[in-house]
This record gives sequence, C-alpha cells and structure tokens, in this order.
Amino acid sequence: MSAGSATSASGALLAPGARIRAEVDEEAVRLLAERLYGISVQELTELPGYDDRNYRLTEDPNVKNPLILRHSPHGYVLKIMNSMDSKNLAVVEAQNELMNFLSRRSVTCPVPVRNVFGQLHSLETLGGQQHAVRLLEYVPGELLKDVPHSDALFYQLGEFVANLDNKLQNFTHSGLAGREHIWMLSQVPELEKFKYVIEDPDNLDLVEEVIEEFKYAVVPQLGELERGVIHGDINEQNVLVDRKPQPSNSEYRIAGIIDFGDVQESYYVFELAIAMTYLMLLTGQPRSAGVLLAGYTVTRRLPDHEYRLLKTLVSARLVQSLVLGAYTLKQDPANTYVTCSARAGGWQLLRRLRKSPPQPDGDDTDWRAVADEYLTRS
Repeated sequence: MSAGSATSASGALLAPGARIRAEVDEEAVRLLAERLYGISVQELTELPGYDDRNYRLTEDPNVKNPLILRHSPHGYVLKIMNSMDSKNLAVVEAQNELMNFLSRRSVTCPVPVRNVFGQLHSLETLGGQQHAVRLLEYVPGELLKDVPHSDALFYQLGEFVANLDNKLQNFTHSGLAGREHIWMLSQVPELEKFKYVIEDPDNLDLVEEVIEEFKYAVVPQLGELERGVIHGDINEQNVLVDRKPQPSNSEYRIAGIIDFGDVQESYYVFELAIAMTYLMLLTGQPRSAGVLLAGYTVTRRLPDHEYRLLKTLVSARLVQSLVLGAYTLKQDPANTYVTCSARAGGWQLLRRLRKSPPQPDGDDTDWRAVADEYLTRS
C-alpha cells in the first residue's frame, strides 16, 4: 500500500526516523502547476497517499493554456514524490515510460504530461528538500474498494493481473535494475529494523514468525521463480472499475490501474500474492483470493513450486503492511491512509491464515481448491 518508501540513488533503504514526505501547502501546489504546466487551477483536492503527495486539479476553462497540447477532459493529478525516491530519477523515468507502454497496449492507466521544459518530470526544492514533480492525466472511474463485491469481479481481477503481467514481460528499463525499497516483498527480512513499533507481544510474535518463515522458505527459492517487471501494489485503492454497459448496468467490471510508485523488477508470484492479500483485506474472506486465483491461472500459468509459496508470501505482505503502517503512523499521526490494513482486520486475517483449524465445509485458504470449485461451477 505504498507510494514510496524506496531507496536513495545509493541503494540505501529507508532508515527508521527519516521524514521524506513533501512539506507543501495548497498555494504552493497551485504555483507549481502554473509555473511548470501553465495551468490556472480551478479546483484542487489532495488525494490519499503514503509517502508521496498527490493532488487532483482541474483547469480554469476561461484561461487559454498553449503549453498542454492534449487537454485531459477529466483533469490531472500533480504528483510530488517523496525526497528519497526523488534521488533516483531513473526510476521516475522508468515509471513514465511504463505508463506510456501500457497505455499503447490498451491498458487504462494514467499517462504523464510534458512540462514547460518539454520534460515528463522536474526536480523542485520544497521545504528544504528536493522532490520530483510530474503531472499525470486523471483517469476517471470508481475504485474497487467503493463498489459491491462479487465473485465475477474478483475473477476478472485475477484475469486483469495476469494480463498485466503478460504485457509487462515485454518491458525492461535500466532504471529498475537493482532498485530496492522497503515495500518490496523481497525486503521482508529488513522489517526486523521496524518491528519495534509493534507493541502487542502476541502480534510481535506473529511478525517474527512470518519474517523467519520468509527467510527459510522463500529466500532460498528466489532463483527458481519467474522474474520480470511488476506493478508491485495492486490493491483496492489502485484498481479502477466501471459499470458494464446495458442491460447489465448493475454489474461492475475491472477497468484500469493507477499508482505506479512501486514498479520494480521482481517475481510474478509476488504480484499475485500482493493482489490476493489486499483482496482478502477488502472482503475479510480468504476464499475471495481463491476466486482471484481462478481468473489468474486461466490466463497465466502458475507452477506448483510457486503456488506452494503463496501462503507464506501473503502472510509476509500482511506483516509488511501492518508493520510499515504502524511505523508510518508513528512518524505522521495525521496520515490516515496508512491505517487501512490494521483497520481492515489485518491482524485477524493474519491469525486466520496462520492458526485457523480445519473447517467442516472445507479450507477457504486452500486457494487452488477454491479456484477449481469456482471454475467447475461457472
């Protein structure tokens, strides 16, 4: 659930206690939009974010702006990247190229807009720190978290994730080589440095158990996993949905994806595990991840040795989200975005995955069995 927490250009991971979010007020944002993009802002709204700041803005239609050749009918998002990610501009370039790459391949996602200098980003000094600033076209749509749940939608989400990764197989960028940040699943062992924020001893035991299991069950297997570029943060706040056309106007379908702040070279099974984790947090039901898996495996092969890692990977993402959420809240108590996992029953879900006794009507964490049953039924 991040929008940052990455490395510096030197490759150093986020250190406990570091403040990296831009300190900026709305007037400064208006001035940035005007100076860099020629936009006279009519409306300005700050959007939820983790370490980055994101502002939705619309242009004053009465002010002509020759700087932007193709005006976005739905407005724009001005993104002010955290100071740590901003030290690695090759990653920013990779994100921009990736959005354009996917947009050309019929994936609905934001695309970057060139500034007054003809560039897709600029480096600006704000509150004494340097931050990368860019403008994206705003993509309309409802978020997955805001629409009624259905198995059909979860199945589609699995198909969407698989199709996305099939396309990403053909994308490479030198800016992503060697990129590390604390929100990558491969960085779970680094959570040792942040676990001090977990005050409940039972929760801390769970965290330590999952970190240890990741170290002995996943790390030795990394060389055997299929690797490539992934989105890295497919969650209910980053997936766009829209209504199906008539006559089924009450049904929703997966429409697109936003927030490429965590794009990385990693493992495709990590992408799947992350999507499954956040879907379970949304629904509170482990079974929903099995329906997602059904859609995924119909579109993309999942080898047995990768499937066997899923429960550990999902547990690890939960721990990552809970620990880093608690840490960020300690740093920035006003940031309500970071409490999503804990508020959505993250600890209860983690206990259910780790400790739950067998159920008389079947194991809803046996995701392959759930997927098979769903495919047979539908």
